[in-house]
Amino acid sequence: MARIKTNGAELKRFWANTDPQFWPTDSHVDGMWWQVNGAEQEDVDVEALDDCDVVLVDGAIVYADDDKDFAGVMKKWRKAQTHVTFAVELPTEHEDALATFLKGLKGKILGR
Repeated sequence: MARIKTNGAELKRFWANTDPQFWPTDSHVDGMWWQVNGAEQEDVDVEALDDCDVVLVDGAIVYADDDKDFAGVMKKWRKAQTHVTFAVELPTEHEDALATFLKGLKGKILGR
């Protein structure tokens, strides 16, 4: 299985997704491994993650007839999205410039 790097905002959107292509009615996760902000976690409440948390995930989505690699399914889901979410670090003196730039692209800063 492969690990995937994401952030809290993106993972919450994926987790809440109801498209049966990614989360069939009878599916569930199994063998999950989590790392949040550099610390390995036994279990993670995805809904409680901060949007800007950096998350590494590994595991499987178990379907009725097959197991799928969590990272592989999430990558396919990403390709179907119309927006992306990034965690960005930059010097504080550039915060206003970033906000202005993103606003011009119809983007927004989700959290700080």
